[in-house]
Amino acid sequence: MIVDFDRYIQNEINERESIMFEIERALFTGRYGLSSKHQNIFWAHSISMLYSVWEGYVQNGFKLYVDELNSYNLNIFEFCPKIVIHHMENSFKQFLNYPNKEGAKIKFYQNLKDFYLTSNDPIQRTINTESNVGFNVINTLLQKFGLESFPEHWDKYAYPKTNLKEELALFLKLRNEVSHGSVSYSSVIIDHNDYSRFKHLVRDLMYEIRKKMMDGLNSQAYKSQV
Repeated sequence: MIVDFDRYIQNEINERESIMFEIERALFTGRYGLSSKHQNIFWAHSISMLYSVWEGYVQNGFKLYVDELNSYNLNIFEFCPKIVIHHMENSFKQFLNYPNKEGAKIKFYQNLKDFYLTSNDPIQRTINTESNVGFNVINTLLQKFGLESFPEHWDKYAYPKTNLKEELALFLKLRNEVSHGSVSYSSVIIDHNDYSRFKHLVRDLMYEIRKKMMDGLNSQAYKSQV
């Protein structure tokens, strides 16, 4: 039921808001009396912590959305083509990497034949975030499920301020610099204002994705129009 989905995804948001608050309280309020060395290390890694909150939400949020769609017990071909393609590409990797061996080709054909004859498999819950949930990735995921994508200039993330695409790009750049070890933590300058800036970005995106999913369910955007 849609009301259950709304409760589940709101719980995801609540949990992640709590985590972001605790990170902020632990690192930026002087609560634990960190030395300046430890402070610089943890402050630099605070963006990576925020990113894990963000990607975790995207993963779990879309899986909850798939679970909701699967609960409708529709034939796979009753869903819109984009969802069918998502399901088939994740069910049959051969579409993306066609087999060379004859035996593998025959097995692919047999599995594909069974799929078309039954068509009652649940939608795959695989969510490919590419481990870098930036502007293009989140829009690709939304589009895969027939949901409205984000414009580059959205809400308060618009001229004359940094637009959403640029804001997400900076968020990922800072995260990757530390997480991938391309620079030392001491060269990444992060302070409380930076953390607060990207905390609000993550929060805004979580609520907007929830809204897009609820709009998609209520309008039945997941259904085939043919």
